[in-house]
Amino acid sequence: MARAGQSRAGELGRGLLVGLCATTALDWVGTLLYEAESPAARDAEGRARRGRFPYEVAVARTAERLGRPLSEAGVAKWGWRFHKTFGLLGGIGYLALRRAFPRIRWGRGLAFGAAFFLLVDELLPPLQKLSPGPRAFSWKVHARGAAAHVAYGVAAEAAAGLVAP
Repeated sequence: MARAGQSRAGELGRGLLVGLCATTALDWVGTLLYEAESPAARDAEGRARRGRFPYEVAVARTAERLGRPLSEAGVAKWGWRFHKTFGLLGGIGYLALRRAFPRIRWGRGLAFGAAFFLLVDELLPPLQKLSPGPRAFSWKVHARGAAAHVAYGVAAEAAAGLVAP
């Protein structure tokens, strides 16, 4: 019985490590590409998303529904924490998917990253009214998101290859 608990704890730890590596890669790539953009492109993106990332909108809505509205600084702080937590938990999900569907490894994480981008960046936020639709943003915003999420997938697979059986 204790061995099963240790196994689950080990799996959880490995998944969190995979998520940490993958989220770090996503953030580095996204930040590098964002910083290379012109101030005008950044301003246009900020206007399109009304000054908030989708994860910040989600946090602000949740806080209001719980009767605990947040200041803008609180929204930014808790939004970033939500973003990081989602990425960490994604590592646990990636390991589970990798075990259930071994073919996910074939593209070294490229296909997973692309699918993750389409689902988490392009499809779900507009459907949940967390961001305007894809047409509100320039192709550069989409390309940056795609590159960052592909980096997530590649880093997830690389880390999983090191820590998972």
